[in-house]
Amino acid sequence: MTIDLPIIHWHNCDAAERSRLLARPAFDDGGRPAAVAAIVDRVRRDGDRALADLTAEFDGCTPAALEVDTAELEAALEATGPVLREAMADAADRIRAFHAADRPQAARVETAPGLVCEVRYPPLSPVGLYIPGGSAPLVSTVMMLAIPAALAGCEEIVLVSPPGPDGRIAPEIQAAARFCGVTRVFCVGGAQAIAALAYGTETVPRCAKIFGPGNAWVTEAKQQVAQDPAGAAIDMPAGPSEVLVIADGGADPVFIAWDLLSQAEHGPDSQSILLTDDAALAERVAA
Repeated sequence: MTIDLPIIHWHNCDAAERSRLLARPAFDDGGRPAAVAAIVDRVRRDGDRALADLTAEFDGCTPAALEVDTAELEAALEATGPVLREAMADAADRIRAFHAADRPQAARVETAPGLVCEVRYPPLSPVGLYIPGGSAPLVSTVMMLAIPAALAGCEEIVLVSPPGPDGRIAPEIQAAARFCGVTRVFCVGGAQAIAALAYGTETVPRCAKIFGPGNAWVTEAKQQVAQDPAGAAIDMPAGPSEVLVIADGGADPVFIAWDLLSQAEHGPDSQSILLTDDAALAERVAA
């Protein structure tokens, strides 16, 4: 991936240029809501056949199977190099430690004589995880969704991710799914994957709640199924990624670069900005 990081001298910019530089991306939906609604209806009506046709139409390939079998997931994990394997293990420990500490606790309180109030947190199942696969194989997304789901006690964790040109999910995503104990993995992406998770098909189980980021089509589909009483709950609509790092000359340029890249990798509409008073630091970060 090539990331363009131009260095801009703020004091040389007039008011109009400063406003342009800080503007959030604006998008014309281009009829997207109606197109997504048609995709969702098609999946609800035709199930697996619609998923196959839409994958061929939008992804330009026909996966050998909709569901990835356990042997393929295990092979992907076995083929993972030691550097990535160690990075996944390290990340898993960190993610698990944070979410275990943040796990909500049930409570039972007698607020008045004979009046008992309780709060409970039963796990949902199945839960659907959407993992983007376009600009980069987001292994981190797999881990940051699947590990909390496992900690919560979700019995069935269903993962969907779009195929690459070879008709397969990126091997890094498959390996991470196996590593994190995902129950079932399906090779399908886009709005059609969200529809499958929300309503179910002959093969894809209907899920109680859908988690994970995606492009504008995925986000629109998530919002539509969440508004339908027969659909599924969602975590939240994911918007364009934004990060602003403010640093002086004493900052580590490598750490800054990772912070910028962690958002820039999400897509061309991401905004990754470093604000610094040190020109040499800006040069080192760009390099």
